[in-house]
Amino acid sequence: MVMTKPQNYRDVSRFLRSQGWENTRTRGSHHIWQPADRSQTLSIPVHSGIVKAGIVRQVQTAFTNTPSSWN
Repeated sequence: MVMTKPQNYRDVSRFLRSQGWENTRTRGSHHIWQPADRSQTLSIPVHSGIVKAGIVRQVQTAFTNTPSSWN
């Protein structure tokens, strides 16, 4: 089984932008991301600029083309 690693928020946000998603708002330490059509929502808690492995795994589930370095 491949273990997902925590990632820098900068790298996760860069990937989401490349997929056409945008940070629509910030609520406390949670950044809310949505695609242009607002059909889905992804909440990413950011503490110290790091996205925990569980959240990265959710992003990997939503997108099949995530960077291989995230594993």
